[in-house]
Amino acid sequence: MGDFIYDWIDILWLPIAFLTVHKKHRWWALAFVGASMLMMRLLSELMTHGGYDYGIMNLMDSHVHSRGLVTYSIFYILFLLMAHYSPRTEGIIFMAACISIFFIAMFTNVLVMVL
Repeated sequence: MGDFIYDWIDILWLPIAFLTVHKKHRWWALAFVGASMLMMRLLSELMTHGGYDYGIMNLMDSHVHSRGLVTYSIFYILFLLMAHYSPRTEGIIFMAACISIFFIAMFTNVLVMVL
């Protein structure tokens, strides 16, 4: 049971994202968090099935899934702050911000997982 909770603890970010952003940005926030959750799991599984449970360089003692959770949680907080303080942002601009932050989070997570 503990492993199941550990594996899916970041699902709590979905209702947080839905409730903290402005009404017109809610679906973009859910899409961002959902896509980020999926990407974090894909990267974690890629590293684990490749035999690198603790990173390629093995410089950190934590598991790559734990590092992914922490890295993406930091980016979720930054995203929610950005979304909260930009209530009048148009849809296309907000979408571009979501995509940009998604790729920044992904590349940062890859670097953290390699360590």
